[in-house]
Amino acid sequence: MSTRGIEFLQKWVEDNVPPYSKSDPTLAAKLAEQVTADAIKAGIRPEEISEEVGSMLTTMLEVLDQRDTK
Repeated sequence: MSTRGIEFLQKWVEDNVPPYSKSDPTLAAKLAEQVTADAIKAGIRPEEISEEVGSMLTTMLEVLDQRDTK
C-alpha cells in the first residue's frame, strides 16, 4: 500500500483535470498517460498508484465521470 502514490494521484487530479471535464475515453487515455509520466518524473513508480486504484485508465474515466456536469 502506498500512501504517497494515492496522495500524488489526488493532488495531480486537482491540479490537472478541469472541474467541468466531459466523460471522454480519449481524454481519459491522455490523462492516464500523463499522470503515469508525471509520477515517474516525481520518483513514484506507477505500481504505487495502480496497486491502490487498479487501472489508471479506468481511474481517469471515473474521475471524468464524477466531474461531468451534463
